[in-house]
Amino acid sequence: MARKVSSLEEQLDRLAELRGQAPSPEGWAEAAKALGSKMNLVAAKAARIIGEWGEQRGAELMPELVAAFDRFMVKPEAGDKRCAAKIEILKALCKLQYPSPSLFRRAMRHIQMEPSWGGPVDTAAEVRALGAMGLAQTDYTEVQEEIVPLLFDTERDTRIGAVRAIAVAGLPGGALLLRVKALGGDDPEVLGECFAALLRVEPAKSLEFVAKFLEHGDAAIAEAAALALGDSRMEAAFAVLRDAFDRSHAMPVRRTLLVALALLRRESAIDYLVDLVRDGAQQASADALEALAMYEKDPNLKERIEGALQHRG
Repeated sequence: MARKVSSLEEQLDRLAELRGQAPSPEGWAEAAKALGSKMNLVAAKAARIIGEWGEQRGAELMPELVAAFDRFMVKPEAGDKRCAAKIEILKALCKLQYPSPSLFRRAMRHIQMEPSWGGPVDTAAEVRALGAMGLAQTDYTEVQEEIVPLLFDTERDTRIGAVRAIAVAGLPGGALLLRVKALGGDDPEVLGECFAALLRVEPAKSLEFVAKFLEHGDAAIAEAAALALGDSRMEAAFAVLRDAFDRSHAMPVRRTLLVALALLRRESAIDYLVDLVRDGAQQASADALEALAMYEKDPNLKERIEGALQHRG
């Protein structure tokens, strides 16, 4: 039998306890009941539990998730501050691959202005981003047309979500949209998502395109391109990053290029970094050593690094 709790703090504590348990019929019933709460933080935690517990019975609770989302769209500035409930509900629906596009389309259009010290702020950026991601998982035929406006949203997090959604949709023309977005310029974090998405959607075709940004005048954008190439783990990215390091003189970019080489997890890249530790200039050796720190639990590599350091004296 589900435990009875009353205050907000008690309900949140109970849901935290429930989240740490294995799913059970009683637990599902308790989470479903909490999802119906008028308190947005309680409903948010319940939605998170339902999403994390997954498809075992989560699909059965889709109607309750939708009803909760609709409820928190009514006078949302008062009933769902910071969009706490709507965000977790959308995350759960995305995980459960809710098939109906109408809810996600509503989320993509939602703007929620709330007071703050510097004036009203829009707290629904993540709601719009999650709406785009959810729509990309449906069979809605005009998904890209719906997402494109969000690429130019006023909020950075929404633009990032739109980039990710286009990559997930995987439709013809998606890579072209991402190239146009990258060429148009944006916050380095948004461009980094564009680079990463392109290297997932069209890896071979996008390598040269992303590599050109390694020479960008804005160091933060050059670093974003480097990290995207490193995360791609593409074998061909090794020569691109190595050559960029050999040409570059900007210290922050040089350090990031070495981190990107380490992220490749390619034997050729590891060999190059170990060689830098052993024979590179003092700063390059130190930066290569720092880049290799992510492999500190690899005993064989640790032995090689120690040998390189001994060689340096």
